Amino acid sequence: MKKLFGLKGLRIAASAAVLILTGIAFYGGSGAVAGIFHFQFAPALMRCFAAFSAGALATVLAILVLTLLFGRIYCSMFCPFGILQDLILIFSRKKSRAIPNLPRLRYAVAGIVFGLLFCGWSAGLLLLDPYTNFGRIAGAFTSGGFVPLVIIFALVLWKRRIYCTAICPVGTLLGLTAKFSVFRPLIQKGCVKCGKCARLCPAGCIDLKSGTIDSERCLRCMNCIAGCPLGKIRFEREKSEEIPVDESRRAFLVNGGVLLAGLAAGALLARTGLGKLEEFARKFRILPPGAGSAKRFAAKCTGCQLCTKNCPEKIIVPAKGAAGPVSLDLSRGSCRFDCNKCSRVCPTGAIRPLTLAAKQKTKIAEAHFNPQNCIVFQDDEECGKCAAVCPTHAITLRKNGTPRGVNLKLCIGCGACQEICPAPEKAMTVHEIEKQILLEN
Repeated sequence: MKKLFGLKGLRIAASAAVLILTGIAFYGGSGAVAGIFHFQFAPALMRCFAAFSAGALATVLAILVLTLLFGRIYCSMFCPFGILQDLILIFSRKKSRAIPNLPRLRYAVAGIVFGLLFCGWSAGLLLLDPYTNFGRIAGAFTSGGFVPLVIIFALVLWKRRIYCTAICPVGTLLGLTAKFSVFRPLIQKGCVKCGKCARLCPAGCIDLKSGTIDSERCLRCMNCIAGCPLGKIRFEREKSEEIPVDESRRAFLVNGGVLLAGLAAGALLARTGLGKLEEFARKFRILPPGAGSAKRFAAKCTGCQLCTKNCPEKIIVPAKGAAGPVSLDLSRGSCRFDCNKCSRVCPTGAIRPLTLAAKQKTKIAEAHFNPQNCIVFQDDEECGKCAAVCPTHAITLRKNGTPRGVNLKLCIGCGACQEICPAPEKAMTVHEIEKQILLEN
C-alpha cells in the first residue's frame, strides 16, 4: 500500500490529470484547457522560433531545469504520447523482451529534426514530435490518425517504450540533460539481482550486472522502485564519488559526431526542402487567420489537429494523409467573424495569436461575384442575403436590390456570402490570396 501511494502513485495521478485535460482540450471544445499544450516541450520550442514569446522560452527552460533536477519525469508524467504508451502496455501480458540501446540512431534522428527546426522548418516534428502524433490519434482517426496509432501499438507491444528511448527527438534532448540530473533511481547495496526491476522497466535501462540505471534512457516511471521486493532501489541524490564513468572517450566522440552530422543533414534538408516548399506555396490554399503566407505556415505547422478539433464551424481540415499543414475548407461553412479560437489554441505559433479585433481585419481570401449565377439577375428574384451577412459591409446593394459586387478593400474572405448564397452554382465564391494582410479600414 505504501508503494502504491509513493512516487509511482504520484506519477500515475499526474498522468491521469494530464490525460483528462487532454480529453477536454480535444473533445470538450475548451480553448482555455487547450492552453495545456502551450506547455508541451516541442510546441513551446517551436514558438520560440515561429512566434517568439517570453512564455515559450520560460516553458522550455523550466522543463530543462526540471529534467536537470529529476530526470525525464516530463516523459512519464506530462507527455500525452508517453502516457498513451503506458496505457497500451496494459494490454501487453507477455514477458518483456530485451530493449536495445541505440544511441547512434537517436542522436542521428534528433540531429536531423533539430537541424531542420533551427533552419525554420517543422518537417521533422511533423513526423516524429510526440505531441503532434498524439494529436493525430486524438483527432478521431482522421487524416492519418489511425496510422500512428497502429505504429505505436506495434512498437509498444514489441519493445515497450523504444520509441521514447531510440526515436523521439524530444526524448533524446531531455535524455542528454537527464545524464546530469541531480536526483535519480539508484540500486542500493544488498540487491540480490532477482531481475524484477529489469522486467518492469519499459525503457530497458537497468543493467543488473553492473547494478546501474542509465539515467539518459530512464523515464522515471518509478516501476522499479515500487516493484523491488526488498526496497533496494531508491530515488535520491547521487554522491559525486558514486557517479560511474558514462562512456568511453571513443563512444562519446562517435555519438557526438553522429549528432553533429544529423544537425548538418537537417540544415541541408531544410535548405533544399524549403526550396521545394515554394512549389507548395504556389498552390495557395485558404489558411486560418494568423497563418501569414502559405510558405511560412507550411514551415511551422506540425498538423497536430488541435485547431481542427476546436474550430466551432469545423472548417479547418487536416491535409490528406497528415502529410502537411491544415487549411480552411469554406465549402463546409464560413469563418466566424466573432471567433479567434484557432489563434488561441495553436501551441506552435504557426497560427499567430491574434486579438479578436485584429482577426476581424485579417484578410485571408477574397470573395468574387459572378452575376451570371445570381438569382437576382437570372430569375428576377429578390435576395440580398450576401449583403445581409457580410460582417465588413464589403457587399452592398443598389436601390433595385442587385449586388454591386465585392469591395475588395473591405472583404476579409470569411466565406459567409458563399455559404448563404442560394444559387445552385454559387454567385459568391471565395478565392485564395498569396499572403494574408491586415486591412487598415
